[in-house]
Amino acid sequence: MPAEIFQVPMKMPRRFSAALLSLLVPASLLLGGCSKGQEPMPAPLYLLDQSWRLTELEGTPAPAPAGAAITSLTLSSVDNLSSGQAWCNQYGGRFTLVPGTSYLTFSDQASTRMTCPEQPQESRYLTLLPQVRRYTISHRQLQLFDSEHEQPLLVFEVK
Repeated sequence: MPAEIFQVPMKMPRRFSAALLSLLVPASLLLGGCSKGQEPMPAPLYLLDQSWRLTELEGTPAPAPAGAAITSLTLSSVDNLSSGQAWCNQYGGRFTLVPGTSYLTFSDQASTRMTCPEQPQESRYLTLLPQVRRYTISHRQLQLFDSEHEQPLLVFEVK
């Protein structure tokens, strides 16, 4: 008669499992932002539900005059809504993100109707968002591209 093999489950000490988790979580966050070639892997955790601050608008530094709001963008992981603050107004709309690809698009963005001296930049910014077709994230910098140019339309950094 063959001998039976019994497997006894091993319990891991709590200290060890907590230490292991403290190493695995940051490693998984770092690997989530890795990419093969130019195409990013599934959306890194910090893309969504993060406030991004605009730093460049079509290759030029985004103007931030005294008294004007910092232009920001947030992409909600819950309802695929984009929102933010432009120079004068709050805005929002929808976005589409295809996990595992660099595909990202925005609907037209609705905004409040206050006027300010930075209105031309704000109007241009709100016109550029629906032209976005892909994104990259590198060094905590979000770059948004249209389908025609190699240079990003908009560049953001973590706020």
